[in-house]
Amino acid sequence: MFERIVVVTRTERLAAVEEIVRTRVPDAIVVGGGDTRTASSWAALDAAPDADVIAIHDSARPFAPPSLFVRCVESARKNGSAVAGLPLADTVRRADEAGTAIEELAREGLWSAQTPQAFRRELLERARQAAGDRSFADDAAAVRAAGAPVRMVLGEPRNLKITTIEDLGYARELVAKGVVGMPALQVR
Repeated sequence: MFERIVVVTRTERLAAVEEIVRTRVPDAIVVGGGDTRTASSWAALDAAPDADVIAIHDSARPFAPPSLFVRCVESARKNGSAVAGLPLADTVRRADEAGTAIEELAREGLWSAQTPQAFRRELLERARQAAGDRSFADDAAAVRAAGAPVRMVLGEPRNLKITTIEDLGYARELVAKGVVGMPALQVR
């Protein structure tokens, strides 16, 4: 399914990350990223100049199953874009600075975005040209800012993002119980 894997990391960690990556995926390309997530995405785009579809994934989500990548890439091929995500199930409230709820938002149509996010190359190139020096929260936001639609694809509840020490503890618990694991890589 995937012809090339590009790993983007901080420039100061390049050698250490490359050593780790080589043990699992000897043919992967490891490149230094930029000062922002957006600049790092553009570095990945440059490292895969002949790819028709680019799937971008955040290493903070280590439990994304291969089937999710497949769904996103297939959607990007068909529709131009794909962002894994989950429809919101919780009630959403906006609060003021003091923490007082000031409004409830209708959750219908709201999604929590995940990665992978996959795009046809021409959409990412157009987003890059339109972005200039701006930075975005994710690649879908850059594509939307360039005026292109972004298609949501049903993600996975276990595709959790590890950003806090509590998240890390929960992830370790899931691994210890065998609920999630690290899938085997399949590269053509």
